Amino acid sequence: MILEVILNLVKTLLNLVFGWINLPPFPEGLTNSIDSFFSLIFDNLTILGFFIRPETLTIAVPVLIILLNFEQVYKLTMWILRKIPFLNIN
Repeated sequence: MILEVILNLVKTLLNLVFGWINLPPFPEGLTNSIDSFFSLIFDNLTILGFFIRPETLTIAVPVLIILLNFEQVYKLTMWILRKIPFLNIN
């Protein structure tokens, strides 16, 4: 229950901060491609489940993507922090 309240608060704050951004709809062809890719992966998780738990994959894959792109993530983070004037980061 506490987690639900926290998540609702975060969702409300994100809507306040980023609610003004109007993104166009995602192309249907690309959506179908992504859905078929994910269904291919998750339909075959039983074979992979013999070696690795699916919960481990859901945590490890995003961490692996961030680690492989660490330099770009760092540059983006520092660029955003430099744009905040009161932090005084050079």
